[in-house]
Amino acid sequence: MHIGICDDEENVRAYIRKLIEQQNEECQITEYASGEELLQAEKENSEKIDVLFLDIAMGDIDGMSVAKQLRQIQADKEQAAWGSLPLLIFVTGYSEYMPDAFSVNAFQYIVKPIKKKDFVNVFTQAVREYQYLTEQKDKTGKEITVGNGANMQTIKADDIFYIESSNHKIFICLEDKKIEHWGKISDLEQELNPEFFRIHKGYLVNLKQIEGYDRTEVCMKNGNKLLISKYKYQDFVKAYLQYISEES
Repeated sequence: MHIGICDDEENVRAYIRKLIEQQNEECQITEYASGEELLQAEKENSEKIDVLFLDIAMGDIDGMSVAKQLRQIQADKEQAAWGSLPLLIFVTGYSEYMPDAFSVNAFQYIVKPIKKKDFVNVFTQAVREYQYLTEQKDKTGKEITVGNGANMQTIKADDIFYIESSNHKIFICLEDKKIEHWGKISDLEQELNPEFFRIHKGYLVNLKQIEGYDRTEVCMKNGNKLLISKYKYQDFVKAYLQYISEES
């Protein structure tokens, strides 16, 4: 679980970090000294935050505006409606802002000065919600973020037929289109294992999308035929038969 703390007061960030560490929850914590710093990190595709403690009254840009921009960045990346992650927990001394929190899908809020009892209660709720959302996501299938530069999008792994590496470029091949991706095919292989198999240095195939195969090529359900390395054939057959047995 990745937790973000965005507050322009260093002592507040340090106190929230201390309270989190006292909960003995396995997590990564990243601090942001301003709303602009947080938004810039999100635009640069830094690791996705799962739970965010966000101050409302900050010097550069108020927390409510940060939250709205954050949700919009998230929506643009995922090409979907505003999501539930990160779980937004506003930290504020101004309770009159709270009615507006619903517009950015806020999860909870904590009033300053922060009381340990209140923090533990909200943090416990957030952990439970995060675990629930993670379980639901696992049920609906793995998702990965692909694309290049500003053109990033989140897609379901099941929708990928295969991934092609050609002339130092990576292409995510769906049923009827290709998405150019900045990255390494080896990194995608590790991320998508074990549902995908590297049949050739240039091809990583989705076992679910295979129509058939012989000793020289694999035929995908969209009709494409991909060369299979003779050195990969035996391991591929074992992996595919194992996948078939588990699915049945």
